[in-house]
Amino acid sequence: MNAKDQQKVIRAGFILVRPDDLPSPRIKIKDGKSHEWRTMKKFETKAARNREMEKLLGFELVIQD
Repeated sequence: MNAKDQQKVIRAGFILVRPDDLPSPRIKIKDGKSHEWRTMKKFETKAARNREMEKLLGFELVIQD
């Protein structure tokens, strides 16, 4: 999905999340508050990050980029 498509999805009310490993496990978020990806939360392990991603993706308006 390119940046233009991401903005269309965000305007429709969705929140985009993406896992990231560098420099440490974290979840990045893109929503209507900012046009740039920003760190939502950092984690000690990838497993902890993945568990949180599963919880977030359970919400109807959260999708993974």
